[in-house]
Amino acid sequence: MKIISLLCVLFVFSSAVNTFSQGKNYDEFSKKDLPNWSWTGIEMKYSHDQDNKENGFAEIHSTGTVKPKTVIGRVTKTAPHVFTAGNYINVMMEGVNADVSVRFQLLYDVDNNGKFNEDKDIMLTSKPLSLNFSGWKEVKVKLDQNNFKLISKFDDNFSVTEDEIFAFQLEFETGKDFKESKFLTGIALISEIVSKENFTVLSDTEKKAEESLFSAKNYPNPFNPTTTINYTLKESASVRVTIYDRLGREVVTLVDESQSAGTHSVDFNASNLPSGVYFYRIKANDKTEVKKMNFVK
Repeated sequence: MKIISLLCVLFVFSSAVNTFSQGKNYDEFSKKDLPNWSWTGIEMKYSHDQDNKENGFAEIHSTGTVKPKTVIGRVTKTAPHVFTAGNYINVMMEGVNADVSVRFQLLYDVDNNGKFNEDKDIMLTSKPLSLNFSGWKEVKVKLDQNNFKLISKFDDNFSVTEDEIFAFQLEFETGKDFKESKFLTGIALISEIVSKENFTVLSDTEKKAEESLFSAKNYPNPFNPTTTINYTLKESASVRVTIYDRLGREVVTLVDESQSAGTHSVDFNASNLPSGVYFYRIKANDKTEVKKMNFVK
């Protein structure tokens, strides 16, 4: 029976790799020591001794019986990744044939202190996703404001998805119809699938590039730690180039002077700043243009 079960996992997991070929893998469980994973309330272990992408998966189980309407526990991987809003977060999971749900949670270390603090940082948590099925299945949810709730004690917004996550977390919970018993599931793959809608938005953005007031671009982008902002003035103007963080807070003013018509450039060094999304605003006389850039350490 164990051989048949393993073959089934191999078949499903192999199909999943093909399905996710258009996306980006966050964890394919090809390393049996489960690097960067931690767990609370439940146990997590590599499924067996073999170590390759075709059959690696993690087993998650409770230490004893679990009651209805209970948070069973959480498993957390601490590793950076930018999950883009509008894309799908996918987890290949083993069903439990019971009233159990899982929440996908993205943790953002906003204060950049190397850990997640509920009172200072940001969490995006998905709606409950049912595990009441048999065998292995792709459990996926779109990263948008209809499916995820933002938890923060500050005036934050969904633009946090433009930053790298600090950690990815799975929270398991039983429902009212769960019969007291042990809990057992598995994870074979965590991935992000790019939405076709996002491709459309990207194409429209690229087409609008020609409409830029100052033909503003920065290179490289993403950058680490320095990028050069280039812009063109059609006439002499009083120019101000300012950098802002993702929350709209002013970081530094790079240019504040009168400049002649023509092409100009200025360097921005972010070596003393946390990685993430930044914006540069170019204001010349009564015209203003804002562009986005990504600082990736």
